[in-house]
Amino acid sequence: MPTTFTIDYSTQVMSFGVGPPAAPADRAKHEQAAAVDLTSALLEATYALEGELRGLGPVAHDLLRERRLAPARERLLAAVDAIRGLQADLAAVRGAALVPQLEALGLHEGRRELKVHVGCGGHELPGWINVDNHPAPLAINLDWGLPLPTGSARYVFVAHLLEHLFHPAQSSRLLGEIRRVLAPAGVVRIVVPDIEKYLRAYASGDDAFFAARRRQRNLPVELTNLETFLPYAGAGATPDALFEHHKFGYDFATLASALERAGFADVRRCGYQQSPHEELRVDDASSNANAQHDGQHRSLFVEACA
Repeated sequence: MPTTFTIDYSTQVMSFGVGPPAAPADRAKHEQAAAVDLTSALLEATYALEGELRGLGPVAHDLLRERRLAPARERLLAAVDAIRGLQADLAAVRGAALVPQLEALGLHEGRRELKVHVGCGGHELPGWINVDNHPAPLAINLDWGLPLPTGSARYVFVAHLLEHLFHPAQSSRLLGEIRRVLAPAGVVRIVVPDIEKYLRAYASGDDAFFAARRRQRNLPVELTNLETFLPYAGAGATPDALFEHHKFGYDFATLASALERAGFADVRRCGYQQSPHEELRVDDASSNANAQHDGQHRSLFVEACA
């Protein structure tokens, strides 16, 4: 069921009392970079740990007891509790970070006719609400949902973002949120890698297609066509870089089905910079959407109505 625009961050905002001086900006940036690096290391270590547990089997737990070492389950529970505690602490300060952004952008319950660029990736569109991870003007985790009023947007543009989300768990939540914030007859334009084009190029042995891809992305020239293609379709992600990797690949039928399940109508395929809505002719804001081979763009361009 669609959610309404409700942000109850009163406890966090009310706690802005007198306290110790804020850490210098460079210190905060250093701590942020270090924390992100540690989460990547944690993902990699967790994957390796699961491999140890699966490889050794039940005997591992007996051997740990014989050596009077703490049980694996007990140690893992402590680690999970620590991570969940940190998640809870971060969630508790979320409002303190988000509310000033919303105020600076003039986002309130009465706002309407918004143009929202989700996943701006440093390519901000003037006159749009540009949303992404930090340091976007509206910096959020998309798993929070979109902090925008229901029915407040006339247009939403999403370019080369959806493939970075787990499908359908994360992607369906984002599409549902986009459907919620769009006004009746509002339009979303989504651009993703066109995996059908890659499949056809691979099946036909189009070496030039993949050679051009490697040049455009500065990939090693010795990669095979399959090694060039599969990561782009969401295969081969490594644990340490799971956040940045593609998680899924779309053709038109799959993206259209996902949009229809989210409640969209009139789903149709478009061309690069081709839209009946002048405001949505913004594909050139995305360098990935611009990529082409032999005059054909490599991306899939789709629009749908709320």
